[in-house]
Amino acid sequence: MTSNPDIIKPSILVLVAMSALQPFALNVMAPALPGMAVAFDVDYATIQLTLTFYLVSVAVSQFFGGPLSDRFGRRPVIITSLALYTIGSFGASFADSVIGLIGARVVQACGGGIAFALARAVIRDTSGRDESASRIGYVTMVMVVVPMVAPLCGGMLDERFGWRSIFLTSTVFGFIVLLYVSLRLKETRAHHGLGAGSLRHVFAAFPLLIGDRRFLGYAGALAFCSASFFGFLAAAPYVVVTTMEKSPDVYGAYFVLSAFGYMVGNFVSGRFGRRIGTDRMVLIGSAISSLSILTEIIVIATLPWTPFSFFVPLMGNAIGNGLTMPGATAGALSVRPDLAGSAAGIAGAFQLGLGAAMTVATSHAVESWPPSIALIMLACAFTGLVCHIFGRKAAA
Repeated sequence: MTSNPDIIKPSILVLVAMSALQPFALNVMAPALPGMAVAFDVDYATIQLTLTFYLVSVAVSQFFGGPLSDRFGRRPVIITSLALYTIGSFGASFADSVIGLIGARVVQACGGGIAFALARAVIRDTSGRDESASRIGYVTMVMVVVPMVAPLCGGMLDERFGWRSIFLTSTVFGFIVLLYVSLRLKETRAHHGLGAGSLRHVFAAFPLLIGDRRFLGYAGALAFCSASFFGFLAAAPYVVVTTMEKSPDVYGAYFVLSAFGYMVGNFVSGRFGRRIGTDRMVLIGSAISSLSILTEIIVIATLPWTPFSFFVPLMGNAIGNGLTMPGATAGALSVRPDLAGSAAGIAGAFQLGLGAAMTVATSHAVESWPPSIALIMLACAFTGLVCHIFGRKAAA
């Protein structure tokens, strides 16, 4: 059952197009960073700020994009965000200084981040809670597919046409999505709430949501589940290439197992989410993740640590993530359906902010003691499970 029978449910393709911009822009420029550092005559740490400010901007923008969409409607805020993404990408392609590039990346990130968050709000507007988890499961597959494809595209563009071509491609990508969404996406926010109240009233949704144990339970499960995965992404290359002394292509080959596991979890969420139910899916996914990481810890303590023994047990964590994230997202947006935009913004910012912090913490920890990656991941996964149980008790 949809939230409003008069609202037209958008196609999955529209939602995927909106969701793909943010992870594409984040990952596509990675291969070009060394060359960009040379081009701007700065060190690598300075050029890395283009990634740091991008992540921070995505997180912060979601705090504002969600409430604004509750006030003015999803469609105008989404179209504005896609325009910002396109403008930011175009500006980055002509940047003549690092400061200018970072500024353009901030604009690009704000646009992509808001569109990414509001794709989930649109799903909740047009679907019931369990169906939302199913549709979000399909949409979140882009979080694995796009980061796998984007660096390849970025490397090819940089090699053949230079780094500026990466941002010109992002500009074209953003314009196509903007045009497509403008033609195909109708307003999904319930009309009875559209335009009502002041912005101050809309932003008052923050304490209402943050003070709700059910919302905190779902948002916590989502954020800590993501933190476990982000931590893995940050530290796994160091473990395989530096600690195990394997080549980067070995890491790339084994990482396919994690990507495949995540997609399996997303597919199960999409195919069986309505039948399983949101709460059960989050519980099962969190439990699978915790058990798989615990298995990895036992393997580290008893067997030789190889890429095979590292990636295979943690494939279960990826499957668990694929189950947990769609269900937790749908649950967070369902606590107060009238504030779905604000809920998407807060949950998304918490998810990305904690994930970014975990990448930094895990990267430093594995340099001192490589097996710490498993302990950190277990702490995140178990905390996510506890958050979900905490939220369910409030609903009982």
